[in-house]
Amino acid sequence: MNAARDIPGGLWIALLFSPWIAYWIICGFGYSLGVLVGLFISIIIYVVSPDKRSIMGLTTLIYFVVGVIFTFALRLPLFVTHNGPLGYGALCIMSLASLAFKNPYTYEVAKRDYPEAYWHTPEFFRINAILTSVWTVIFLVNALLHLQLPPPYYLVSIALNILGIVISVVYPRMYLRWSVQKLIPAYARWKAPDSRDVIIVGSGIGGLTCGALLAKRGYRVTVLEHHYQVGGCCTSFRRGHFIFSAGVESISGLGPRGPVRHLLVELGYNPDELFVRTREAYVIGGEWIEIPSSFNEFVEMLCKRYPDEAEAIREFFSEVETVYREMYKEVELVGAPLPKDLLAQVLGIDYLFRYPVEHPAFSKYIASNPTLKEVLDQYFRNEELKKLLVLLTTAYLGTPPEETPFLSALPIYGYYIDGGYYPKGSAQAYANLLARIIENNRGRVLLRHMVEKVVVEDGAVRGVIANGRFFEAPIVVLNVNALNLLKLVDKRHLPKSYIEHIESLRPSVTAFIVYLGVKMDLSGYPPLIKSFDDGIGIVVNSNLDPELAPKGHSSVSIITLLPPEAYKEFGRYGTPDYKARKAEYTNKLIKKAERLIPGLKDNIVIKDAATPYTIERYTLNPNGAIYGLDQSARAPKRPYYKTPIKGLYLTGASTFPGGGIEAVTISGIITANDISSWPTRQKEK
Repeated sequence: MNAARDIPGGLWIALLFSPWIAYWIICGFGYSLGVLVGLFISIIIYVVSPDKRSIMGLTTLIYFVVGVIFTFALRLPLFVTHNGPLGYGALCIMSLASLAFKNPYTYEVAKRDYPEAYWHTPEFFRINAILTSVWTVIFLVNALLHLQLPPPYYLVSIALNILGIVISVVYPRMYLRWSVQKLIPAYARWKAPDSRDVIIVGSGIGGLTCGALLAKRGYRVTVLEHHYQVGGCCTSFRRGHFIFSAGVESISGLGPRGPVRHLLVELGYNPDELFVRTREAYVIGGEWIEIPSSFNEFVEMLCKRYPDEAEAIREFFSEVETVYREMYKEVELVGAPLPKDLLAQVLGIDYLFRYPVEHPAFSKYIASNPTLKEVLDQYFRNEELKKLLVLLTTAYLGTPPEETPFLSALPIYGYYIDGGYYPKGSAQAYANLLARIIENNRGRVLLRHMVEKVVVEDGAVRGVIANGRFFEAPIVVLNVNALNLLKLVDKRHLPKSYIEHIESLRPSVTAFIVYLGVKMDLSGYPPLIKSFDDGIGIVVNSNLDPELAPKGHSSVSIITLLPPEAYKEFGRYGTPDYKARKAEYTNKLIKKAERLIPGLKDNIVIKDAATPYTIERYTLNPNGAIYGLDQSARAPKRPYYKTPIKGLYLTGASTFPGGGIEAVTISGIITANDISSWPTRQKEK
């Protein structure tokens, strides 16, 4: 039995057809013995087969049992004289039935040649459904040939069978190539122009990542930024003697296979010298829950807190860690996790063919694409535990668990596995480092340069106009929100379908942030506090870097997420209504924070706040969107990183994989690698 299980698919299909071949040959000479031989061989195959429910095995056995009854018990020679039409007709009916029951008979053979990781993928079913359909037609045509044509019809029949075998061998790989090619929009199949001049519009971390890599590789990079400093959302500002981060509180992607770590190492820096590990606490039901920095300790802490769910907790996080590690396998090869089309382009179709084998757990979730809520409901019953497990994903994705794709939540769970980090010297220090790398490699970073237009000629980008001045380059990277793309590019240069896609996009959540400099030593508090009870997050910036506040004082940020529609609630900037609404929100958040940090209100030295309008003003993100585009499962598909205009790229939070510092870093790495033709040393690995 074990030996039969190990027989390759090609040999097994030969064995499955062997009773039929013997039957057709012997009966073709007019001998009824062919029916008995067919039955004898089919019994042997059925006995040794590990799958007793094999549709072809059962069909073959039943056919020859009936054939023996007709031929020898009833003495009717039908199965001998009409062996071709009856045999091929039976196989045709079998094939049709297997399709009707969504169990293509070629599954049996295909499963022998492909690991189980492939079996439940949509592609595996489609390929076998198509192959079974091809064989259905071949069986039908052969049945008709044997019924209507005299010899040498068998030569045509043999040719058809050979054709079926060739298709069965060649088609799976052809299908995979075709399905991957289909993932790349037709408009984006151009290659980067052969030029060393690159303009990057916007200096968010995605654009700076792209620019730093290209500058290090010898490209002449010009970054144009409308703001007075670089960084986008990854910026800091000073109020009095206090320094605040505009929004960034913790950065992922610095683990062993982290894209941010890989980027910095390639740029020649030691990430451990640039970042500090963050600490976090959650507040649920009035209770403070300190999150251990060790992943194993975190899991065991949850097990002690929820003993009835302990087994499920260990199973869940074992699965999460496995899928998470598989998700980041390609970082060592190409610097970032890649979607299917780029995996095939960069590492080859053979690598993609092996992908489900080397990423079995991750591939399973790609195929089923569940939401985070569906996965949590599968593992847990305790509602408080589920609330705890979605606090971080809700904060860093801006989506509730029922609208959060589980695969999008995985990098967020990476905070528990590999940790979150904060740049030494504030968020601005990290953005400044990337800008400095560009400038140290003969690049330019021009601040207060608002790009007004992307110049396009004959379907290709020529450059941009900023502050009324033309900057020329055949490669332009837009590190902007995709919702602003149509303001920069004349619609006549874009296909109607692309315009409609861009217009269908929705902004992500926005936020209201209060910045406080307080005359309190808050070093006893965790740097990051997330309160489920109050719907706020608190960041004690000075606990991550003491230099951000005077001695004995603390730099504190309080943040709450808001839907994009909240942008309109504040009214027009500078009006009395706007100021009143801003003051109301500020006081509300301070009051909530004081429940967690008593005495906060009475010790305020510096107070400032950012409304959704403030965020829009400094980042140019419509509605003050902090994650670029809507990141929910129901959101329209993100635009591809190549636009319909040759040489014009889109990078940052609007394209794969989404919002957040790690995500936009991945986007910047992909864009830089595409422009520089995916460095040879990476391909060779």
